[in-house]
Formats: sequence, C-alpha cells, structure tokens
Amino acid sequence: MPVTDAAPTGTAPTGQESATAAQAAAVPLAAAPAALTVYAGRMGAAPRRRGRRTATRHAAKPPGRYHQQMPPAVRNAFVSTARAPLLRAEPLYQDVASYSGISWELLAACDWMQCEARKRYSPVHGEKLGTVNRDGTSYHTKSEALEQCAEDIVEFAEAVYGIDLTAPGPQSVRDLANAFAAFRWGGLLRLHRTSAMEFPYSVAGLTPQHTRMRWPKIADPNTPDRPGSRFRKPFGAVPIVLSLNYPATV
Repeated sequence: MPVTDAAPTGTAPTGQESATAAQAAAVPLAAAPAALTVYAGRMGAAPRRRGRRTATRHAAKPPGRYHQQMPPAVRNAFVSTARAPLLRAEPLYQDVASYSGISWELLAACDWMQCEARKRYSPVHGEKLGTVNRDGTSYHTKSEALEQCAEDIVEFAEAVYGIDLTAPGPQSVRDLANAFAAFRWGGLLRLHRTSAMEFPYSVAGLTPQHTRMRWPKIADPNTPDRPGSRFRKPFGAVPIVLSLNYPATV
C-alpha cells in the first residue's frame, strides 16, 4: 500500500479483509502482502502473555492529554507543506470518516503519507486515480480510495495490535503509532519485537529524539521499505494527526 519516500507512486500492496489475529493467516495485508500471514502463523505457537494486573484499591485515573514536543523545524515543515492542503480537504476526510467510524485526522495523515494529499492520486498505493494496481484493484475517486484506507487501518490495527480505532474517545500516542505501523508494515514489527515508537513512518519528528530516523533494520523479505535506509520525510503520521489538533492521550 504505502508510497516510497521519493515520489507519490508507491508500490507496496494493499489488503482487503481482516478481522482478528487468529484469522489473519487467511487474509492479505495492507502494507506487506505476506507480513500479517507470517506474523499470525508464528504467533500461533507463541506462549500467551500474562494479562496486565488491574488496580483494586483505587479507580484508574483517565489518561491525560499528550502535550506536543515536536521540534520547531518539524512544526514549520508541517505548516509550510501539509497544513493548507489537508485543511482544504477536511470536509472530504470528515465525510468519509463518518462512514468508517474513525477520526478524520487519521485519514488526513494517511493521505499525506501515501501521496502528499494530491487531488489526482490515491492514498491506497500512492498511485494515480484510475490506475490498475498489481492486485487488480483500481480507485477512480479520492473518496473511494480514502474509504479503502479507512477500512485497512481499522482492520490491521485490530488484527495486529488489538486496537479499536472506532472506539469512542481519543487514542493514545502509542496506539496511534501502532495503528500506522500496522497500516504500513502489517505484523512485521510485532513479529520482530520492534516498537512502533522506533518506526519513522509513524513517529518521525514526534520529539527531538525522533529526528533523522531510519527504517527498522529488519532482515525480512516482506518489508515494503528498504530496511536500514534513511527516512527522508520531515515528519511521520502521528505528528500530522497531532498537528491537526487531535486530542491524543499519553
């Protein structure tokens, strides 16, 4: 699905249907065609993790809102490149998001990361609208392509990380990073025990520590981006979402 760094003509494939991690071995993936299949197959033999302990004496406090820590250069890059086109397209994102149940800011981030929100390009593969993709799909309108992206990110976030992007209330920064990681690389990060907080597509530019990032150096044939190479965009998907005033939590 995702587009490469250099041009809005990405070549990574898209997924179609997904429901749960247990069923994932039977479905393709949005970001890498075999990544979720491989992940699900290996996870089938993995030991169960212990559930988190819950507090019994005191009610859990609601999570606080995340306060942005983006460097000024990253904020300036967003304002000078992405802010205006994304806000112009906000009514379209809101309309499509109203059918999918996710926040429009997530769709805006997908659109920019995949094809820089260009009107005649699809954010599914980063291809021109109307192009027949390698998997036989073709999207003739921006809204059709955005709806497919919404379906993909919802399904893969749930299948890989158990995140329900349609749940009421804002998501945490970590869950947003995981969701965009699943959207781009499927289950590869979990399979290789790599945090999405090290995944530039998700978090590049989030803090001063998240600059000059590289794609995770994972030796896997299913990686849709070249492992270890430099991530050349000034910011990733989560900084876009935050810059659009999404009230993410810590």
